[in-house]
Amino acid sequence: MITNLHKPIMVDEILSFVTNDKKLSVLDCTFGGGGHTLSFLNRGHQVTAIDQDLNAQEIANNIKVKYKKFNFFKMNFKDLERLNNNDLENKFDFILLDLGFSSNQLEDIKIGISFKENSNLNMNYLNSNITAYDIINSYSEDELSRVFADYGEINQSTKLAKFIVKARKDKSINTNFELIEVLRDSRINFRSKKIHFATQAFQALRIECNKELENLTIFLTKIFNYINKDGILAIISFHSLEDRIVKNYFKSNFFKKDKYINQKNWGYQILTKKPITPSEMEISVNPRSRSSKLRVGRFVN
Repeated sequence: MITNLHKPIMVDEILSFVTNDKKLSVLDCTFGGGGHTLSFLNRGHQVTAIDQDLNAQEIANNIKVKYKKFNFFKMNFKDLERLNNNDLENKFDFILLDLGFSSNQLEDIKIGISFKENSNLNMNYLNSNITAYDIINSYSEDELSRVFADYGEINQSTKLAKFIVKARKDKSINTNFELIEVLRDSRINFRSKKIHFATQAFQALRIECNKELENLTIFLTKIFNYINKDGILAIISFHSLEDRIVKNYFKSNFFKKDKYINQKNWGYQILTKKPITPSEMEISVNPRSRSSKLRVGRFVN
């Protein structure tokens, strides 16, 4: 049985957007360790949760024993249309998407997301067909440069790509620690004053492996079909690339002065002019929450 290490982020802030006694139909698009789901279930709401992770499925099975108002489906959040095949109401009053990976995933040495453990190069937590090992050892110099520039925002991405291609000619780069040594030897000027110098490169590899930004974009093209009128869409992002996509989505689908900015018959009343961030107390208890940002919109139809 898995030990559930995950701490849900900004629970009180999320629940502050539930303003009446009505029992809601909630869709938790990234179940993870189940913390957000439990916060809704404990208040009597109906929750449908989805996640592609096998460990999440095990945690969900344990929760299902206790809560009758709970359904779980093993799937990626971009594949929302699969919900229509499961005898469910296809619209929800509250939809939550937490784009962070759970502590269970972070601590899983088989996945190897963390640079604190010397695991085999993987970083693939969605069982897709590519790993960090494949990227580092097989991508061309141009492809590596693209990944590091687009997903890690590394200024010297071309120099780094060239160095990695040269390094792997001597021997393949097999583990997280071996990659960290290559990054250190590259003499790249990483933005490392407040974070580990390998953070940007690891982020880039993780995004490429799991198609994180692509999945988010696909999700946002579909989600309006699944929200009830006056329903809430709440999205937690963890880095600027994700937050920019979410911010632009709400901005381009903004309902203002009785007009739909997107020239369609739906839009959002934006409830967070600036993203909500965790309190200092939460960050002290859960340091991994420090980079999270919450944006919320009310669906107008």
